[in-house]
Amino acid sequence: MKNKRKIFVQILAIFLCLIFFVACSPKSLHKKSEREIFDGFSVHFLDVGQGDCIFIRFSDGKNMLIDCAEKDEDLSEFIVGFLKDYGVKNVDYLVLTHPDSDHTGNALSIINNFNVKKAYLPQTGEHALLYPTFSCAQTLLNEKQVEITTSSSFICERGDDYGFAFLSPNPAQLNDSSYDDFLSSPSPTANLSNALSPIIYIESRGVKFVFTGDAPIAQEEIAIENAHTNKLFYNSLGVNVDLENVDFLKVGHHGSNDSSGSNFLGVLKPKHAVISLHGDNNYQHPNRDVLDRLNFANPNYNLWRTDVYGTISVQVDSAGGVEIITDKRI
Repeated sequence: MKNKRKIFVQILAIFLCLIFFVACSPKSLHKKSEREIFDGFSVHFLDVGQGDCIFIRFSDGKNMLIDCAEKDEDLSEFIVGFLKDYGVKNVDYLVLTHPDSDHTGNALSIINNFNVKKAYLPQTGEHALLYPTFSCAQTLLNEKQVEITTSSSFICERGDDYGFAFLSPNPAQLNDSSYDDFLSSPSPTANLSNALSPIIYIESRGVKFVFTGDAPIAQEEIAIENAHTNKLFYNSLGVNVDLENVDFLKVGHHGSNDSSGSNFLGVLKPKHAVISLHGDNNYQHPNRDVLDRLNFANPNYNLWRTDVYGTISVQVDSAGGVEIITDKRI
């Protein structure tokens, strides 16, 4: 009898320890069960080091993926696994902001593992061959007969309770288009490539997001102008573009000083700023001036860095309430 009681006490102790461990463990988006809890609108800034990869799950079940990080077998497995844990079979909107490898590296894995329905790509012309990962992705999309749309302002989509609009770059036929500089250059610089990045506005349930890729300050100015002058056009397609006091800003170019200009931040006054980067990078990202400009635009803003917090997920409930879940607690 005593042995049975002793065994029972040991089992009970182990059970209580397990409960305590689970209760005290920080939330981690690498646990499948965590991701399955929420099926509404959510935005996930994946921790992919010095690159970008953002997964957006709309409440109607559609999905968007903005960029695919640097080519790496482990990152590819992580990104594909993350989407599959959410039950993703279709990537309704694939956005490759610009051809640099830290944004397009794992695009082939995405295209091969999921049914991509529509892709938004920059117009690169013959220069596509200078960017092997981007060029291969473009070729595979064509082979699979995926609908490809050139990224430019005036693109607008509306879902059940969300809408998104591209605010830049301007179409190639306009004089101030970044495509003209890129396509006319015999050897495009990194700055010319970055300028192809679209600035995308997404709103769901009153919560506003702005995604920037590596767009430089000049493109930020174009986005502000387009949001103002083309407001009626966006409204006619069901998207009320309002850049003032946005809730979440994906900080441009990993916190580089050539993005996140004072005027742009002064309009947005973001409540939350997310920077995707590797903590031990050679570019001194995030730049101190950028952090100062963010603080000046909104002294009460919250800074979220993937090198500090890991993957950062934003969940928006049916009432517009926001919860932020991270891999790591500080």
